[in-house]
Amino acid sequence: MADMSDQKSIEIEAEELERLSVKLIQDKNWEALEKMLAPGCQFVSSQGACDKESAMRLMKEMHLGPVKFKDFKVTEAQDNLIVSFWIAALEYRDGTELSPEYSPRLSVWQKINGQWLCIAYADLIASK
Repeated sequence: MADMSDQKSIEIEAEELERLSVKLIQDKNWEALEKMLAPGCQFVSSQGACDKESAMRLMKEMHLGPVKFKDFKVTEAQDNLIVSFWIAALEYRDGTELSPEYSPRLSVWQKINGQWLCIAYADLIASK
């Protein structure tokens, strides 16, 4: 029974990490968001892969409106959380509205010095 409660606790923690990171983008709280990302964090989207610095620059250019989440799946592997979920958001990139439909995301979080840091993120949203 403890295993199920541990899994539920990990799922809640992972979902809270994802919701917090989106809220920080919406609030344009770049300093707090940057602290959630590991130095070697890699991001990938339909535009290709980029490093943390490039991803931060792209996020600062993003205008993120209301967001809905669904279907969180969380796997714990040693000191890593692998999180997949679907997100629907009103989002603009380079002046173009992206699809407001649900699209899949995948992130990997690693516990470093007692804190979860994102080490990889896949943004699979399609252009409208």
